Amino acid sequence: MTYNHFYRSIPSLAEVLEAVSKLRELGASVIEITTSERGNPVLGILIGRGGTRLAVVAGQHGSEPAPVLASTLFVYRLLKDDLRPRLPRREVLDRATILVVPLANPDGFAVLKPCLDACGAPSWRCECVEARLTARMEDLNRDWLWLKHNATRGIHHLINDLDPHVVLDLHEFYARKGSPPRWAHEVEGFDAYVTDAPYLGVSPEISYLSLSLAKRVKEAIESSTGWVTRIVRPGNGLTAYPPIYLGTHVPMEGSAKLLIETWGVGLGSYLLYERVVAHVEAIAEVVRSLLDDVKLVEEVKKMDREYDRIVGEAVGGRYVVRGRDVGEAKRVLSSHRIRFEDHGDHVVVEMPQRYSRTTLFLLDREYLPNRELVRRGREALLDSYLEVEVKKE
Repeated sequence: MTYNHFYRSIPSLAEVLEAVSKLRELGASVIEITTSERGNPVLGILIGRGGTRLAVVAGQHGSEPAPVLASTLFVYRLLKDDLRPRLPRREVLDRATILVVPLANPDGFAVLKPCLDACGAPSWRCECVEARLTARMEDLNRDWLWLKHNATRGIHHLINDLDPHVVLDLHEFYARKGSPPRWAHEVEGFDAYVTDAPYLGVSPEISYLSLSLAKRVKEAIESSTGWVTRIVRPGNGLTAYPPIYLGTHVPMEGSAKLLIETWGVGLGSYLLYERVVAHVEAIAEVVRSLLDDVKLVEEVKKMDREYDRIVGEAVGGRYVVRGRDVGEAKRVLSSHRIRFEDHGDHVVVEMPQRYSRTTLFLLDREYLPNRELVRRGREALLDSYLEVEVKKE
């Protein structure tokens, strides 16, 4: 099957995995990060050897096909040197290291094509919730703090190892206005959204870089597709969001972030290639932007790390965690590389940590973002989810 055909129709899971594996022939390193609940591989693609680092995560929701195909197509076109003149292959591979996770939820994606065929896509009826979720009917993009799933744990581990300057979180959204089957231009237009990182607790430097990239991506999508593209800024830096989503989690751990969404859930193959192109253009624009201003990108990373240390020293102290679920608490802390003294029936966490803000989100009820989350009933504290007691000494 040709790549041209692959990106104009909804492929099966086997076809996606085959396409990713074939990237080895072009020089990509394809690794099995972990396996899903049904034993399907969660694959990662590593390319390049440079100091500017980018992570791209797609397919957390298996009902959103365009990002899955686009992330794979981006690597294919880059390695075939087909993104010139903006992204010459040699320059990118020499100056950047890029991690691409094209399909974080293979179990969900495996049931997408049968669902779309059965419901007659494009149709507003084709939400395909069973494809959106995991085999246990859980949402991967709500698991970035608890890391219960193999996929989130494995991808989180790779992201921490890479320490990327930017993380792209690629999605498609569901239109709830009775369309399709009425075509996009007859109803509300074909939309794309870009969300940066305007959350309480994010460093000013990460917020600045994220918004700067969002503006460039907006222009890139609009120029390549003509679609209305909006920058969505929930809270504008004054509202706390729980770090349970990939896009709210990674800005607390030193990476600028963009969430990029096109309308696509329920559409099936309708405008699929154009949706794919929008995401390819977004990835390419971010790579070009990072390489255009490496000094700024490095300075943002450096300043954010200092910000995290200062917050940890100013807010944190010594935390003691004990209770019936202390074993699960140890797993969560270890998954986030949070150092602790293990005393069997309790653990002691000293601040600051390498990831101080993640630690504070888990342990400190008086941490300002947590106070806001508690007020809104959205807290993400360890003692809110587990039967443990956390005391600050």
